[in-house]
Parts: sequence; structure tokens; C-alpha cells
Amino acid sequence: MKIKIKDFAFLLLPCLLLASCIDEIKLNIGNDQQRLVVDGLIADSLQEYTIKVNHSAIIGSVSTDNVMTPVTGATVRVLDDAGGSFDFTETAAGIYSREMQGEVGKAYHVEVKTADGKTILSRPAVLQKSPPLLPATGRVIEEVTLSPSGRPIKSDKLSLEMNTEVPGLAQRPYLRWRAMGEYQFWENYPNPLNNKICYVKNNVDINNIKIFDTHDLAGGLLTNEPFLTTSYNYRFAFMYCFHLFQYAISEEEYDYWENVRDIVNIDGSLFDPPPGTVKGNLYNPAAPNDQILGYFSVAGVSYRRQFFDVISLGVYVDPGCHYWGIRPQSSECRACADIPMSSLTRPWYWEP
Repeated sequence: MKIKIKDFAFLLLPCLLLASCIDEIKLNIGNDQQRLVVDGLIADSLQEYTIKVNHSAIIGSVSTDNVMTPVTGATVRVLDDAGGSFDFTETAAGIYSREMQGEVGKAYHVEVKTADGKTILSRPAVLQKSPPLLPATGRVIEEVTLSPSGRPIKSDKLSLEMNTEVPGLAQRPYLRWRAMGEYQFWENYPNPLNNKICYVKNNVDINNIKIFDTHDLAGGLLTNEPFLTTSYNYRFAFMYCFHLFQYAISEEEYDYWENVRDIVNIDGSLFDPPPGTVKGNLYNPAAPNDQILGYFSVAGVSYRRQFFDVISLGVYVDPGCHYWGIRPQSSECRACADIPMSSLTRPWYWEP
């Protein structure tokens, strides 16, 4: 049976491809060297997949731009262990795409041949089936932080916790969770005349690496596993939708993201100038000592769409826009279509 979540293809790779921003902690290389970076994902959903090929920023440069240079004119394909070959077409500079669907139980790897004659491969990984993703738990919690003067500051946060059922299989999977948000925004609420409603996509999962080893799970049910927290504000006043993705990844990929997470925890941000490189699963067979950055992921995926609002969460939050002059209106309250990543078109899946 085909799993088709094509309508959400744009959601499947948020932040998954950020590994190219990370470097290894102890690295002795010249200041004028760049590294080839390959990032991509193949899963068991029928959709368009993208593989990005770039050169990293110059390592050791005083610049902190971390701007990558696209590698154009490469030949990119994905191969499986049954002799299948899937060619990717360059759709933009350094971006190679095609529609396909991985099959559970097959091993896949990527092959990149650059215009200057280099061949880059990833180590094959078997695509594992992702366990069912159960409804997530959302709760409003109070967070206390200290101001520069030492005064406690209280704020409300939405805590999202994951639930999944791991069947009693001989080989339990390693899991990684991702999320994308989307919320309803009303202009000039509560004015009933000529106000518009926008639907705004929200990158709620930035700088969040959440992985889980189900081998550590005593039973077959994982409940209330902390995933992410986000400010509980006007975004939840009407309706907020989480697009949730659960990936069944290999042990090698689990170790990779664990190392990335450790470095991020030290340095504070995936976008900060990194201290070194985290080695992924890519290599140059003709030059084994070459350091190839990035990761090519092979994963089974489970998807769930889940809505929250002030009624389901039980805590009121101000909607932000007030027609009767309670506070000055922001430009968004007068024209919500100006909000980045917003649309006046109601998604077909949106709950009343």
C-alpha cells in the first residue's frame, strides 16, 4: 500500500539538512579549504525528494556568514540493493529532485558524481518501517527565567510530548521527531466587518534535535516523551495545527544526530560558527581521507496532524488584534497576508 503525504512534502525536510552547518571539534586543516556537503532524505512516502550538493564556507575564515556554494552540473542518483536506480534532475543550482517512494526492507544509498570527476557515496542503510504515531500530548506550563537583575520572570509555554507504540519486534527502531506548525490569525478581531483570516506556517521546530532509542523502552508503549516547547501566545488563540513526523532511522544516523546535538548544546545554535565537523555517512571511495559533510538519510516515516486551541488546552491567551482600540494595531492586524508564510486560502484539512 502506498503512503502518500504529497500535500506536505514541503514539511518533510525542515532542519533535517542543517548538518552542513556543523564541524568536527578537533580539526587540523588549512584556512583556505572547503568541504563538499551532501544532504538528502529518502522515505517510504510517495513524494518529491530533494538532494542538495554544496561546497561549505571556507573553514577557518574570519567570516561568519557560513554561506555555501552550490555544486552544479553533478550527476545524482539513488540506488537500492535490488538493482534499482533513480536519477535526480537539477531543478535549481545545487538542488537535485525527483518523485519516488522507498520500500521498507530495501537498502538505499546515494551516488553523486561532480563535474570535476569526484564520486561521493553514502553507506547503504535499510529502510525500516516507522511505528504508529499516536496523538501527542499538549499542555500549558509556566516557565520561570531570571532577568539580568535577577528578578524572576514568568511566561506560559506550550509543551508538546510524543506518544508512540513500538511493536514487539526483534529489531526495535531508533526514532527522530520533527514538527512544523501552522496557525489561524484573524485581522482586527473581534470586528465582524470585512476582517480576513490567514493561515500562517510556523517553523516551530528550529534548533531542536529530538531522538529516542526504543531499545531503552521497557514495554511497547512510549508515552509523554518531551519533544518541544514553544511560547504560548496569540498563535493558539483560535487554532494551531502541528504537522508531526516520526522517522525510523538507523543506529548510525542516531549516533550522528546525537553528536550534532552535543555540539549544539555546547555552542548554542545550529547557525553559530561551528568548532569542527561531525562525520556523516558520506565518503569519497577514491580518496578515503576526504571529509565529506552532511548526511543522506534513509528512514520510514509516520505522520500525524494535530490541532490545539484555548478550549482543548484550558488556558486563555490574548488573540493579539483588537478592533476597539485597546492598543495600537500592528500592520499584521490590518493586513494578515503580509505575515511571512501566510495565506488567505483555508487548507482543506483545517478543523472548524
